[in-house]
Amino acid sequence: MSSPRETSRRDFLKFAGLGGVALGAAAVPALGATTREAGANAAAAQAKNVIFMVADGMNIAALSLADAWSRRTRSLSSRWLRLYRERPVVRALCETHSATGLVTDSAAAASAWGIGERIVNGVLNITPDGRKPVTLAQKMMAARKRVGLVTTATATHATPAGFAVTVASRKNQAEVAAQYLERGIDVILGGGTEYFAPSLLEAYRRVGYAYATDRTQLLARRDSGRLLGLFSKRYIPFEFDRQRDPVLRAAVPSLAEMTQAALNNLAPSSEGFFLLVEGGRVDHAAHGNDALALIHDQLAFDEAIETVLAFTDRHPDTLVIITTDHGTGGIQLNGVGDEDFEGAPAYAGTNDAFRRLEKFTATQEATLARVKGQPKQTQLDALVASTGLTFKPAELAKVTDVKTFQALLPRQTGINWTSNNHTADLVEFCAYGPGSALFTPFLRNDEVHAKVLRATGVAG
Repeated sequence: MSSPRETSRRDFLKFAGLGGVALGAAAVPALGATTREAGANAAAAQAKNVIFMVADGMNIAALSLADAWSRRTRSLSSRWLRLYRERPVVRALCETHSATGLVTDSAAAASAWGIGERIVNGVLNITPDGRKPVTLAQKMMAARKRVGLVTTATATHATPAGFAVTVASRKNQAEVAAQYLERGIDVILGGGTEYFAPSLLEAYRRVGYAYATDRTQLLARRDSGRLLGLFSKRYIPFEFDRQRDPVLRAAVPSLAEMTQAALNNLAPSSEGFFLLVEGGRVDHAAHGNDALALIHDQLAFDEAIETVLAFTDRHPDTLVIITTDHGTGGIQLNGVGDEDFEGAPAYAGTNDAFRRLEKFTATQEATLARVKGQPKQTQLDALVASTGLTFKPAELAKVTDVKTFQALLPRQTGINWTSNNHTADLVEFCAYGPGSALFTPFLRNDEVHAKVLRATGVAG
């Protein structure tokens, strides 16, 4: 017979409005228990195109929180999790280690995909013994497939670079920009004009690249010539801020819009294409411990998934991979309220705490940018005001910097973090479409490269 304590826990998990933010059995198939049979023939076929999607820095809780937010605000589960329900996907856990150790950085993680080997953190596609293997992008291009790189980070950031270039340090983004040109990457979309010197931009133009600098120019493109699109000096703004600023919304494309533009450009290729789509700012939000920014950039990535799946409906010869390179920050929604309280469900305050994020008016990055150069106390006051929350005087007295400001938030929102760093989590990986049957329920990051080549019939 169940104790009152056991019953209250079960009832809460069954009936709470969030449905348990963690991924539950009712929400997704058990790991490895895919609907492979329904799509067995398609999954075993050869892929003409590959779309490789990366929500950089996303641990499982980030996916869970974005899904919970989507269900609360749109009455609809995230597209990523609906994909698990609706289509014959292969789902796996992926181990993210680098040659350096248990915790990777984005350069080593992308290089594991890019060359199929684990290397030292901070390096792009150079092995510990100094070899420079041919990258995945180069192999695709040798097979006459076109290649595109799309990101909300700088276009030269570690993840897109890891599929295409060979550079001793990820910090040398100007060298990455030059190698993109040397290697003839067909479509490059993201931020980072500061890494493309005027002379380099002129070199891109001389060999036939169209150059887009704003949303209008990008969406007006109708041809399939080589395309470089850079829409900010550094990173694309966080999606929460982009959506709420009419100037940014008009000038800067969303990740889904960049993805659609890349697909429009690449799709006419008779031999197919490889496209990398990165939600790069999920990682930045996690590094900054900004839950608001993280959730909305994760959902912007989710909208790009919708765009990609619509494309695959018209082009079923496309393999789609959706994953992340590593976790960041250790975000988690914790239960709020007493575990056992007479007459009330356990953790009864959790839903209300999570809903308090609706009061926030800007990300921490945008808030601090607005008051840059002003006195420190003015900056801290702006951060507090941006939450729309009420704090006790004793709490506010403890706010002396960004970290002590952030320490106020878990009691109000239920969301906490373990660090500002990358983490060693096993991460979500799923594959859909021709070639997906090659992926097993557990993968190392350096095993993906060879499977993508095999799925497309491209020589290694």
